Amino acid sequence: MMKIILIDCGTTNTRIRLIDKHILEPIDILRIDVGVKNTAIDNNNSVLRESIESGVTKILDQNNLKNEDIKHMIASGMITSNLGLREVPHIVAPAGLSDFADGIQKDELAGITCYYIPGLKNKDVKGKSTEEDITDMDIMRGEEVEVFGLLEQQMEPENGLVILPGSHTKYIHVGKNKEILSCFSTLGGELIQAVQNSTIISSSLKNGLIKEIDYNSLEAGYYSAMEEGLTRSLFKVRLLDLFTSYTENQRANFLIGSILHEDIEGMKFYLKENKVDWVIVGGAKFLKEGMAHLLSKAFNDVNIIKATEEQVEKSYTIGSILVQNYKKNRSDSNV
Repeated sequence: MMKIILIDCGTTNTRIRLIDKHILEPIDILRIDVGVKNTAIDNNNSVLRESIESGVTKILDQNNLKNEDIKHMIASGMITSNLGLREVPHIVAPAGLSDFADGIQKDELAGITCYYIPGLKNKDVKGKSTEEDITDMDIMRGEEVEVFGLLEQQMEPENGLVILPGSHTKYIHVGKNKEILSCFSTLGGELIQAVQNSTIISSSLKNGLIKEIDYNSLEAGYYSAMEEGLTRSLFKVRLLDLFTSYTENQRANFLIGSILHEDIEGMKFYLKENKVDWVIVGGAKFLKEGMAHLLSKAFNDVNIIKATEEQVEKSYTIGSILVQNYKKNRSDSNV
C-alpha cells in the first residue's frame, strides 16, 4: 500500500495528485477551481473543505481505490494558512528539512491521515511594525517543497538562488547545506494578468498572453522598462499595436519582458552584496523561459540553470515526500 495523495492548495485553485511512492510518478492529477480565496469571500472554510474532500473522493473513484488503499496524504501551500483547513505556524528562517519536518502537524482529512507541511517566514516580527521593520520580511507557503524537490534533482553545491516565477514570483536564497536562508516575493505574475485583463492594454492582447517565446521582443520590453520606466513601457504595448507590425505574440513578449525587468531589479535588491554561485529557475513554462533568458543578459558571472519541465513537475512530489519522510525517520529513530 504505497499510494499517497498530495494536496497543493493555492489562492484560487487546488491540485490533488495520486502518487505511486515507489516511482514518484503521478497516477492521476485532479485540479479544482477552489482555493483559500473562497474562504476569504465566504468568511469560513466550508467550501474549501467540501471541495477538497470531494476531490479526494473523486480521484479515488476514478482509480477504483478506497481510503484504505492510501497510506497517507501530504498537504502544503495555503491550506496551512489561517484561511486554509489547518493553520500551521511558519518556520523561521534559516530552515532545513529537519525544521520543516519538526513543524509538520497531523490531522485527518476525508477519513485519511494527512500531514500538513508548514511554510516559512524570514523573521519574527513582534507587535506593531514600521515599513522599515518589514523590508527584510517575507513569507511563503508551498514553495518550500518545490525548492527541496528541485535541489534534490539538481544537486548544486554551495549557495545559490532558486527562482519560482508565477502569480507571486519567489526568490529563495539557499545555503551550502541546502537550507533555506530567506525568501523574497514580488507580485510579478499577478501584475501581468491585471494589465492584460483590466487595462486598455487588453485590446492589444485579445487572445491572452505568450504563445511562444520571442526573444527579441522580450528583450525590447526589458530594456524599455530599464530606460523609460515600467508604466511607460506598458503603455508602449498599445503603441506597438497601433503603429508597428508587431504581432500579438510579440506584444505579449514585450509586456512580459517589461515586468520581468522589475522583478530582476527586485532580485538585485534582495541579494545586495550576497554573491550566489548559481541560479535555478523553475515555475511556469513561459515565465521560466523568459526569466532565464533575461537573467543571462543581466548576470554574466552566475551559472543560470533552467529546470526542465519534468524537473519542475516532479519537484513538488519529491519535496513533499522528502519532508514527510524526514519526519517519519526521525520519529522512528525515537521509538
